[in-house]
Amino acid sequence: MSLQPFYTPVDLEADSRLNETWTDKEKDVTFEFEQRREKGKEKEYELVVKEKDGEQQVSGKFEVRLVQVGAFWFLDIYPKGSEGVSEFYRMHFIRAHSIARVEIKQDSIQMAFLSASWLKAKINENRIDTPYVKANDALLLTGTTEELQELVFCYANDDQAFADPLLLERQRHEEEQ
Repeated sequence: MSLQPFYTPVDLEADSRLNETWTDKEKDVTFEFEQRREKGKEKEYELVVKEKDGEQQVSGKFEVRLVQVGAFWFLDIYPKGSEGVSEFYRMHFIRAHSIARVEIKQDSIQMAFLSASWLKAKINENRIDTPYVKANDALLLTGTTEELQELVFCYANDDQAFADPLLLERQRHEEEQ
């Protein structure tokens, strides 16, 4: 997680294949991307993630940006504000950016988030100099956008840095089946 985005406006890309609803094999998680249409916002996406939590379905809304780093594609995912929660309660939480390497195909996408355990290990080995803070055993990257881009560029092809990929399949609409 990072306080700063790892993109600048000139880094943004768009890919219409992302603009779909995607589900995992078990149908426990759904990612619904919607490309924005407003002028100047065409390279931005809104994302609704729906997850099963026991018998209940919970969801969250996010802002997403697509960025290419070398031969790899990444998503910068940032939570939207909490609706229906008191302002006093909200001010005790810090929104942060997550980084996921993404492979977009016609009928599937694969996302692998920057691994917190890998990051902790590399920091403990003094192999990463991106600024961070540690709170309650969690790491929060505090570096600049440029420092984050350098980190992602250096480890873009490292499958340990971007471990445990989530495979999502395009949800077929009834008229397609």
